[in-house]
Order: sequence, then C-alpha cells, then structure tokens
Amino acid sequence: MVFLARKGTKIRFWTDIWCTDTPLSHCFPYLFVMAVHRNATVEEMWDQNSGQGGWNLNFLRDFNDWELDIVGDLLHVLRGYRPSLEEDLVLWRRGRNGQFKVKEAYSLLANPNDTVFPSRSIWVDRVPTKVAFFAWEATWRKWFELCEILFLG
Repeated sequence: MVFLARKGTKIRFWTDIWCTDTPLSHCFPYLFVMAVHRNATVEEMWDQNSGQGGWNLNFLRDFNDWELDIVGDLLHVLRGYRPSLEEDLVLWRRGRNGQFKVKEAYSLLANPNDTVFPSRSIWVDRVPTKVAFFAWEATWRKWFELCEILFLG
C-alpha cells in the first residue's frame, strides 16, 4: 500500500510510504532516531504559518557540519510535496490506477518470481572478488527481505 498525501491527516510522516518508495524512517534512519515527533502526521509536520508554508522538522539537537548533507537530502525529497485541502488516499502499489483487484492480487501470488536476481550486475570481471562477494551477499539478504514483504505483506 502507498499513501497519496493530500491533507496529510491520516499519514504518518516518518513511518508510512507517501513520498518515496519506502518510509522516510528507512530512507533517513539517522534523522528518524533524532526526530522529536516520530509519530507525527504529515499535516502536523507542515507549518502553514511560515509564509507559503514549510516543513517544521524538529530534532533532539542541532546538527554538526558533516550531518547537514543528510538534512539537505531529506529537504530535497520533500520539496515537491505540500498538503492540500483534499482527503488522503490509500493506493495499492501493484494495481492499475492504484485500485485493488482480486485478479491482479491472485496473479501476483501465482507468479511471485517475476523479478530476476541481478547476478549479471554483480559478477563483473573488473570488480575485485571480495567486493563482488560482498555485493552478492548484500543483494541476497535484500532479496530475501523483498520476498518476505511480498509474501507476508
């Protein structure tokens, strides 16, 4: 499921999938740990009082110079999003137009191995063996996590 944030009243800013392919807490785990309001909604994180509006991100402490790039990356992701007056929507990621259909869900369960393991991208001649082996191990771990998510939900 994916959320289409409009008002942002029902969508958790850090833990729901609404502006990237994964929750912001997974994209920016370092910032999530330092966030003051980890359960805040998108609406609660938006400050309408600052002129045209802006994101009100509160953290437990000020950032060091070497941490500012991470905050900049988060703001770069958020720059295209601003709450509106319309209600939020829940969309099914695998369906056409975001709508859930039993037929599509069945075909997804019946043919779960549509994605092929990227072995050709890992075992390249110019890459040192240790690096290729590490990439292979890391990819398999992610592969199993992806399969768990697809099958268990």
